[in-house]
Parts: sequence; structure tokens; C-alpha cells
Amino acid sequence: MLSLAAAKGFRQMTFLNTRYRLAGPLKSRELEGLARLSTAYGIRRLSLEGQVLLVEYDASRLHEAEVLAAVRGAGLKVSPEKPIPAGAFDYTGAFKDFAWPTHGLSPASQRQK
Repeated sequence: MLSLAAAKGFRQMTFLNTRYRLAGPLKSRELEGLARLSTAYGIRRLSLEGQVLLVEYDASRLHEAEVLAAVRGAGLKVSPEKPIPAGAFDYTGAFKDFAWPTHGLSPASQRQK
């Protein structure tokens, strides 16, 4: 049975967690940035666990790289605990892997004769 939201064509939300290691203890300016970050579009919840910042976000609205950019834009010095996969959403909303080689022997970089 379809939900009302699915029947009307609304996108389902997909919540994911990502973890960032803080470079050091938070100062008052970084705490203010954390407060601003809590109201950013697509970010659902923030929590601190020692020197780790846990961010819950809506993956139907943000890519993990955008979350990292928002965290760093808030003035927090962090590094992701796991590498973020390359890629992004294009104008159609489809995810494209931009890690595909653009030089060397890849078919994408071969000259057309």
C-alpha cells in the first residue's frame, strides 16, 4: 500500500549519519558556528561524542561532501573519519561519479578520429 506522500509524488527522506574528527577542543566562536549549522538546510541533528562530531542529514537533499563543506563553513576544523566518495548530483538530480578518469586510457578521453 502506498503512503499518501508517495501517492502524491513527494520524495522520501533518507537520513544518514556521518562522523568528523575535531582538530581540537571547541572554542566559543566554533560553538556559535555549531549553533548556526544546526539550522542549515538538510541537517537534522548534531551531537558531540568526545572529539567526534556526529551529523545526521537528509541524503535526499545533501551529498556528504556538501555536509562537510557546511561544517567547515561554520568555522569548525574537522576531518572525515572515512573518505568521502567522489561525485555529485547533476542538474537532473541523478548522482554522477566524477571520479571516472578524464585523461590517460579512459574511453572518455580518447580523441574522436
